[in-house]
Amino acid sequence: MSYRTLEVELENGVVHAAHSESLPAKAHALLTILDAPATEPSAAPAPSLADLAQDFFGIGNGTHTDLSTNRRHLADFGR
Repeated sequence: MSYRTLEVELENGVVHAAHSESLPAKAHALLTILDAPATEPSAAPAPSLADLAQDFFGIGNGTHTDLSTNRRHLADFGR
């Protein structure tokens, strides 16, 4: 028993030889389906974190205070 590797195309359930090589008239075969080739990456760079977070800039400005600036909160710190 001999084995051959052939590149084929599968269209609507019908196998066609991909190149000029012919397929045998009758044979038992094991078919491996390969994923479609990856698409080319876009030329546009990915957005930065700043671009993605643009809608959140300024949220809470002036409404949150730093507790370390209030001496009352630090009165028993470290005891």
